[in-house]
Amino acid sequence: MLARAARPVWATAAIAAIALPSVRIARADDIDEGEPFRSVALEGNPLAMAIGRYSLDLEYLPAAHHAAHLTAIGYYALPGPTDTFQGFGAEVGYRWYASSHGPEGFFIGGSFLVGGYEYAHTTPNLSAVDTPYSTQFVSLGGAVDAGFQWVVLGDFAFGLGAGAGYTVDTAPPKFGPVHPAWQKLVYGPGASPRVLMSVGAAF
Repeated sequence: MLARAARPVWATAAIAAIALPSVRIARADDIDEGEPFRSVALEGNPLAMAIGRYSLDLEYLPAAHHAAHLTAIGYYALPGPTDTFQGFGAEVGYRWYASSHGPEGFFIGGSFLVGGYEYAHTTPNLSAVDTPYSTQFVSLGGAVDAGFQWVVLGDFAFGLGAGAGYTVDTAPPKFGPVHPAWQKLVYGPGASPRVLMSVGAAF
């Protein structure tokens, strides 16, 4: 009688031991599924406004970790007291995100750069060494970036990062006879650093 009564107890314990890991996995899946997957991010870069660069960035994630990246760019900058730099461009690229929930966490990516710009120099006192001129050109290049992005307070997105870019101009802009070195670094062709700050929404 005791042996017969013990059989259901051991059978129940065995079933529980087998089922417990699957219950734990199910609970972990429920927690992961509780955070929505965000497939779109729309952001701007307020830090770049300091150099006259205005941008609107759109990211689309067709699947977890993988984002197509498109940025519309407009420039209206005053590199010097009598200089202007203006035009429109775009970036098209790809980003890989460490998070499986959307455009958040660590990211790394690359992009192609294209734009049509004008660098103009005027002078209030015309002279042989300082004459007005204007250079219109097309800029082509590429860039690589890495950083980290947070999605907090619901859908608010904030990111920081850094990278490097390289561009080639069809007609390199001619700067004034006296200009700081940073003008050529920021607005001229060649290699240049990139500092990223993104503020917007992910949904």
